[in-house]
Amino acid sequence: MIIDLHCDLLGSIEQNPNLTFDSPGTNCSLPQLKEGGVTLQTLAVAAITRRGSARIAERQVELYKKMPRERDYIFAIENASALVEENEPLEQAFKRFETFREVEKILYVSLTWNDENRFGGGNASTIGLKPDGERFLEYLSQTPTTIDLSHTSDALAYDILNFIDKHSLSLTPIASHSNFRAIKDVPRNLPDDLAQEIIRRGGLIGINFVRRFVGDAPEDFLRHIDHALSLGAENTLALGADFYGGISVPCMEHPVFQPNFNNSSCYPAFFALLRSHLSDTIVDKIAYKNATKSLLFKDSTALTPKK
Repeated sequence: MIIDLHCDLLGSIEQNPNLTFDSPGTNCSLPQLKEGGVTLQTLAVAAITRRGSARIAERQVELYKKMPRERDYIFAIENASALVEENEPLEQAFKRFETFREVEKILYVSLTWNDENRFGGGNASTIGLKPDGERFLEYLSQTPTTIDLSHTSDALAYDILNFIDKHSLSLTPIASHSNFRAIKDVPRNLPDDLAQEIIRRGGLIGINFVRRFVGDAPEDFLRHIDHALSLGAENTLALGADFYGGISVPCMEHPVFQPNFNNSSCYPAFFALLRSHLSDTIVDKIAYKNATKSLLFKDSTALTPKK
């Protein structure tokens, strides 16, 4: 059994009309997911903050409705700009969220992507939480969906945690597709204190496969995992590979992934690498057990897509 917390299959197809759900160029196609043994795949509904961002997300949801149901899926919102334009009333975000949730369960929402938006600062900024971000967190705490810190600035991440505590919100923070800054020093990776907060609060940290975030060698995966374990993350680590293809992403060098770990079919080889270094118990926790035991999956129907 394998649970992955993040891929951009919907965005890859929405942005590249030459791609389909079966196209290997997505790096997370349905045949690749099957070959990799993925049981539950989280599909990002994602948009960069710009005019028309909400319409982009709506097109991705429409694509999902046409997707063959060969395995279990769940949604994630990567950047709350996918829910509302910068100049729309905030209530429109809540309406779109509920509309998307009628199509499929939503595991998590990230308030930002790389840049600043009406909610706060992305990982390429130093901006913290804004009033619309506070209102969105209050709304989110009333749903089964949680908050993702993978694309926040450090300031926004700290502000989110402080706001959750100050207002006793029912939100378990996660980092769906982030590695560790102590091993690979890039803003998208977690500093140790934020990682420890996610661990302490019972969240999840999904191992990211993007070379820019993990490193150039297979052994770099092991370095990230060893560091996470040294922080106490044995029951927190999961998979958040971040596979995508056929689209251009700013600031991402090529090739995007390591040659042997570049699409969703690689999981058997990836777990062979892990088992050469780690116990079966820890490998199984990373593969699926931490995700299934997480509070995010306390309702077992989260593993079953809606009809």
